[in-house]
Amino acid sequence: MAIRVTQHTMYNSMVGNMQKNLGAYMESVEQGASQKKINRPSDDPAGTYRVLTTRVDMTSTEQYQENVDTAKGWLNLADSVLSTNVATAITGLKTLAEQASTGTYDASQRKIMADQAKQYFGQLLNLANTEFEGKSIFAGHRYDHNAFEQGLAITSWDEDWNRYVNNGGITIDGSSSSTVIVEFTTNPGEKKDLAAGDTFRWSNDGGDTWQTGTVELGQDKDGNEVFVLKPEGSGIYMSIPKEFPDPDDPTKKVPTQITGANPNEKSGPNNGTFLFVRPTAIYQGDDKDPPVDVTLMGAGNIDAKATGEFGKNVLVRIDGQKGADGTLGDVSLKPAGEEFTWSYSTDGGSTWVTAKGKTTGTDQIKLPIPGGYVEIDATANGGKISQGAQIMVHPSRSDLDYEIMKDTYLSVNSVGKDVFGGYYEGKPALEGDNNLFEVVGAFIGYLEGNSQEGCQKTLAALTTAEKQILAEATRIGGMENRLEMAADVLSFQKIDQQERLSYVEDIDLTELLTKLTRQQLTYQTVLQSSSMIMQLSLANYI
Repeated sequence: MAIRVTQHTMYNSMVGNMQKNLGAYMESVEQGASQKKINRPSDDPAGTYRVLTTRVDMTSTEQYQENVDTAKGWLNLADSVLSTNVATAITGLKTLAEQASTGTYDASQRKIMADQAKQYFGQLLNLANTEFEGKSIFAGHRYDHNAFEQGLAITSWDEDWNRYVNNGGITIDGSSSSTVIVEFTTNPGEKKDLAAGDTFRWSNDGGDTWQTGTVELGQDKDGNEVFVLKPEGSGIYMSIPKEFPDPDDPTKKVPTQITGANPNEKSGPNNGTFLFVRPTAIYQGDDKDPPVDVTLMGAGNIDAKATGEFGKNVLVRIDGQKGADGTLGDVSLKPAGEEFTWSYSTDGGSTWVTAKGKTTGTDQIKLPIPGGYVEIDATANGGKISQGAQIMVHPSRSDLDYEIMKDTYLSVNSVGKDVFGGYYEGKPALEGDNNLFEVVGAFIGYLEGNSQEGCQKTLAALTTAEKQILAEATRIGGMENRLEMAADVLSFQKIDQQERLSYVEDIDLTELLTKLTRQQLTYQTVLQSSSMIMQLSLANYI
């Protein structure tokens, strides 16, 4: 059966088709103006998702590139300081040591050399406090202040006193512009326990003149009784423990001992206990020394420690132990074999890995975590661990990390005490001749004390210390190479992301021009055909 087509139907249909074609045409015009296929989410929902995720990836890549650039600047500066500036200073010190080691130089000439050595010492101190963008590059994570401050330390050729110095506990307060030499004169030639009332003599002009003093009793900052030396007019104050660990049995202590010097004989390292009180650098930053730092949060009266090699911070959480009613509560480590739940996180608590543990029947328990173990001692808490207790294991307390790629971090700072040495926590930071600041400080003492033998020792010691510096420079050079590789990868990654984004989002101009021409022709055709069909006359109503 035929259907009557009215003028109204024809008009609506033709107008609808024109609007549809015009809308498609205008959409193409908009794409041409913006050069984008997707101008709003409704244009292509799936494509919009790909565009947004790709842009997030590109933003991350740009941040990684910024991190790499910052890390490069940091490491390049450290490399330059160690490989060039410090190495140049050590070369100058070697030259001085060679000259001072010969017998052609006298005391006055060595004192002049001491002034030069002090300048090199100050230069090394400044280099060790080098900053990048306001951050001290050799201070570990405490980069907001200087890595080193100048202080005083002791050089002694007495084996007992070398052990005392390396053990720590001897403190020297005050300051002195020149080396202070100290000799104990009680019972010349006799080795004895140090005691209050013992006499000593001291000199701050290289042994040209001497003054006398008496050992006194005093207290350290913890209230322990110590021996005190106060050379009047020297500007220093020495505090010496009454006992030190026995070298044969460190669990025991033995009295501090001295060998009396004969003031009528030639002063020098072979005349009794002979001390050079001379400059050193005291490290102010933090370290990565064991044991690993552990922080307890909401854990009650328990102790914990971590053992192992940890690459990053680990957070441990005690989830609880099921009670008779099925709900989780505190964990009781007694009796043995009872199950409880705990978790650990390596991303600061964003994600957790849950594990099952069993009680030990004692007040202690060891939980395995990535890189090692957390050992918990709940003796003081009756063998119980509170539900929800958290234990933070943070081994990287001195690292300043930059994320150079996804989940890839690079520590750009250095622990200055492991590079330059000096003093840390009351004792030499590095043993032996690896300790550059101690080698140079002792050299100043030898020069001002006119010790030719000491200057000869310094020459070999500087070579050893230089190797320590170059080893750190080599390590930094390896990280610089790693950064170069990361920069290349990120560059290629960014190009790939831009190409993916362009493929999804950008318009193909050739295709668009062809499309526009076709749509324009279609629209003109619709207009013409509509015009011909809709030409009405009175005959349409007869």
